Amino acid sequence: MYTILVASLNENMKLAKVLQDQLSALNKDNKIINLVQMEFPLYDSLKEEKEGIPKKIFELMDTLEKSEGYIIVSPEYNGSIPPVLSNTIAWISRATTDFRKLFNEKVILLATHSGSGGTGVTQAMRSQFMKLGSIVLSREIITTYQIKLNEKSSKKILEQFIKFSQK
Repeated sequence: MYTILVASLNENMKLAKVLQDQLSALNKDNKIINLVQMEFPLYDSLKEEKEGIPKKIFELMDTLEKSEGYIIVSPEYNGSIPPVLSNTIAWISRATTDFRKLFNEKVILLATHSGSGGTGVTQAMRSQFMKLGSIVLSREIITTYQIKLNEKSSKKILEQFIKFSQK
């Protein structure tokens, strides 16, 4: 199974659904998880101390552990990663002492629909996920309001993603 993590409700969710349909057409089980809808509280150590780790974090971690690879679909916030994605990673990193097993050697495909160029968020995500030990594909899927998705190209990228993520 492949997990598509989406850090937005709008255009990036539309992009995620197209990628989901393409994965399904390639006979690959997949699941979209919208991080905005998970509604994780903003991480801080006092909140963790008082309230513990949110139950939904453990559910997300269980899904990620069973996934062959992740597609991260995220908007660009001021040239970087949106808070909802950073916050999710922060909670995951506090939930277990071995959180890196969810990222180490996991193949990740980056995608964005951006109001600007999209390269800022993909570079920031690439840096963060590589630091966590992930194998981030060199090819990315970037769309903007001016540049629409080339579905033939995205299908080829997904085929490459599947090939690299097979163990």
